[in-house]
Amino acid sequence: MSEIPNLSVRQLKAVAAVAKYSSFIAAASEMQLSQPGLSRMIRSAEEELGIALFDRTTRQVTLTNAGAEFVPLAERILHDLELSSEALRELRDQTRGHLSIACPMSFATNMLANMIIEYKRANPNVIIQVLEGIQSNTMGMIRSGQVDFGIGTLSEPYDDLFVDKLCPTHFHVVFARGHRFSTFEKVTLTDLRDEPLVSMPPSSNLRRIFDGAAASAGFRLNYTITVNTYSAVAQFVRAGVGVTILASTSLPDDEMLQSLPVEPAGVGGILAIMRLRGRPLSSAARGFQTLIKQHFAKAGEEFAGEG
Repeated sequence: MSEIPNLSVRQLKAVAAVAKYSSFIAAASEMQLSQPGLSRMIRSAEEELGIALFDRTTRQVTLTNAGAEFVPLAERILHDLELSSEALRELRDQTRGHLSIACPMSFATNMLANMIIEYKRANPNVIIQVLEGIQSNTMGMIRSGQVDFGIGTLSEPYDDLFVDKLCPTHFHVVFARGHRFSTFEKVTLTDLRDEPLVSMPPSSNLRRIFDGAAASAGFRLNYTITVNTYSAVAQFVRAGVGVTILASTSLPDDEMLQSLPVEPAGVGGILAIMRLRGRPLSSAARGFQTLIKQHFAKAGEEFAGEG
């Protein structure tokens, strides 16, 4: 097996620079070397390779046949090193960065929490801030640039945002074990007509969807308790004082609660990652977005494409 030439990155850059300019003067200027210093570097590279790379005259510098074959190889090695170095820098930055995310409270409490735990195991030094709120608050934080990106329901086209679709969402009625719905196979909007409901404020996306659906059916839903956090929603539902409606991506993992899909199943939306156009993504944000997409891909719910 032939011995691999022992050439430094500086020597490869010197060869590439002389080939680029066909001039030792211009190449020395680019590399911030003296011309004699550059000449010595080229000579040492040629001695290591055992062949001349350049023909030198008083008027011009040209590549030899060997040089014409070697220069593309040197440029490719330098390019590959640059790409590898950049990847390592991004990996280093990802493990040290700061990440800010906006999302609905129900999603943060359930699915997102598990993803953050997984991400932090691999990137313990990244500082993560989760800003929870209703859909309108989430969209406001994304548009103001307050967060790196947000996760929410895609209800309409957003020209000012980059959108990565994750999965379709539909809605479930959540109730305490032993509730009359426990014997149902499905729950319709009509079944909810007089049922005591625990909900988030009227400005929440879910309230707007179901208030509109009920109005179209000619009645109003019976909201008996309105709160500002999903932990409070779960507490009241667990106590049996009412039922609630949650997106399929926000169902609590609670042995005291059951859920059934709301019919018609067509009432729903698309869960998506959204970020402001023109806002660059940090390495930490890119890494966490990749984990989120992988999570949904494993679940078989990934939507391809960016809007």
